[in-house]
Amino acid sequence: MIELKAYQGLIRNWENLAQQLQVNIAGCTRAQREEALVVAAFKAWGEEMGLHINGQFAVVLYDTEREELFATRDVLGAELLFYYLAADGRLLYGLTIADLFDQPGFVRQPNEELIQFYLGFSYVPGEETLFAGVSKLQPGGTLRFGANGLQLGCFWELSFEPDESKSLDEWADEISDAMDASMLCVCDPDDQPDGFLSGGVDSSYLLAKGRGRTGYCVAYEDQASNEAEEARATAEWLGRTFEGIEVTPEMFFATVDEFICAYEQPQADAAGLALYCAAKEVAKKSTLCFSGEGADEFFGGYGVYQNTKPFEGKQNPVYFGATQSMRTFDLKHYLKRYYPNRDAADFMRQRGAGGRRYDTVSWMLYTDLRTYFEASILFNSTKIAKGTGLDIRMPFCDLRIFDIARRMPARFKAADGANKIALRRAASRVLPEEVAYRKKLGFPVPVRAWLADPAYNADIVRAFNSPTAARFFKQKEILALLSMFTTGKTNLWHKLRYRGNTAALWRRVWSIYVFIRWYELFFEA
Repeated sequence: MIELKAYQGLIRNWENLAQQLQVNIAGCTRAQREEALVVAAFKAWGEEMGLHINGQFAVVLYDTEREELFATRDVLGAELLFYYLAADGRLLYGLTIADLFDQPGFVRQPNEELIQFYLGFSYVPGEETLFAGVSKLQPGGTLRFGANGLQLGCFWELSFEPDESKSLDEWADEISDAMDASMLCVCDPDDQPDGFLSGGVDSSYLLAKGRGRTGYCVAYEDQASNEAEEARATAEWLGRTFEGIEVTPEMFFATVDEFICAYEQPQADAAGLALYCAAKEVAKKSTLCFSGEGADEFFGGYGVYQNTKPFEGKQNPVYFGATQSMRTFDLKHYLKRYYPNRDAADFMRQRGAGGRRYDTVSWMLYTDLRTYFEASILFNSTKIAKGTGLDIRMPFCDLRIFDIARRMPARFKAADGANKIALRRAASRVLPEEVAYRKKLGFPVPVRAWLADPAYNADIVRAFNSPTAARFFKQKEILALLSMFTTGKTNLWHKLRYRGNTAALWRRVWSIYVFIRWYELFFEA
């Protein structure tokens, strides 16, 4: 007998699976039919069940005959699954880290070696977490636990298979058709979706291709960071309603603790916190929203993909992704203890090793898909949905769309100063040219000004002077960092060290503060 122990997900091809597996789903809710389908899929296909499911899922099953636990996770990593091997030999598991806290045998301790990873990347990449002994099952991974102990494996591995036979318009045709198919199955016919809408092409394309009713845009009083007017114009052009959700500094800082507790691991993405604030407001008006995760990582949307020269001709290059906020030199400068065996460059080389057989852009995309996309982008969406109660669906994260990205040559993604080339061509068929080809803004948040304002940064000052700060950081150095950021005054040593580049100081201040507050909430509260 197979018992379902835990499940979270969204299965898109449920109708085909029900027919193929002969599962009667008449009268079932979405949760009921998906729980029945994952049990039937495991009975039919065992560890390879994930190869037959188009969707996101984290599932734990127990085989009573073999007395064995089995767990698996979708290939993109949209759903989360954590496990912990207790001292008495039992395996603890949960869909969140907090699910482990009250289970007998769990010991809550920080994973101090990984602090430098968090500070360096602004998120925690890989399968380890900042809770000692707690691991995250890898995307496309499998776990078995029984008489033979803990066994980890995978049913799928990331690869690119470029098809050079198609033209740009043919790739755009494929994207358009796959998006139509995704929109049909990403929600049920009686669901009423809305959508997050920025000034960019990704969310605009979703609104154009779907039946979203309202476009919600994160807005700020600071006009330089505000995409609301561009988003409003797109919504009006498409004949949809529009609403800007203003995030104020008061909302932003009042939500910090809730945000950190919902995320469970520190995440220094200011845009993520702003979106969390907005999602709380949207949840009062809507139950289901589309979001554009996947478009940038599948189709080459970041500016870094347009500059491959730093990696060309090098024997063993390392690509850190677009979010590196501190280098090894900085980490040694601020942290009381640096672990040489946890070198970020070594880690990223290992994560990207499987992509070295491809061209440089594809290698960079491969690395981001195995780090930033899963551990930051999808992590954000999953945690925001769980924390705010807003059902967030990601139409781009359909395996049919992902398969197009795997087969598409890099020149149709990023080249000659352009990005998302094929996706923009597809979008231009249903959107105005200025929207389809608008430059990416990158979800700007006016947080730099907020952090420097004494009206809002009192808790940051407190945290930098706290015993927690003294435990993990060279307190004199982080206080000098904070003073330099808030006052703009630098001594000669700092001028030489930062070479006049003080624009990124706020990221360091914010990253350190989020870690301190995370530790206080999870280990001192």
